[in-house]
Amino acid sequence: MGRLANQVKAQEWRRRLRRFEASDLTVARFCSRERVTVSSFWYWRRKCAEVGGPSEQSEAAFAPVDVIGGRSVPLRFPSGAVLEIPEDCPTLVRLAIETLAGAPQPC
Repeated sequence: MGRLANQVKAQEWRRRLRRFEASDLTVARFCSRERVTVSSFWYWRRKCAEVGGPSEQSEAAFAPVDVIGGRSVPLRFPSGAVLEIPEDCPTLVRLAIETLAGAPQPC
């Protein structure tokens, strides 16, 4: 399954988990109504909790910024987002790359 399909599925599960939290149903009854398995429910609940919880508000949001003066090193993400770090900060460039390489994948 591709990354985009995983992101769509994760969003679907975050919405489902919020519906569960708002309900007064047992896990078994909720899963029956949603037509999902109990094991899938627990898998996605754990997976979403590992990366910041089931809330879409916990997802990182990026806003465009202007880098004034000098050159910058662009880091391009598969989503199309671009992070630019000033070229004269090699430690920051290295730290950003290392952090992104080791960052957990969103559910």
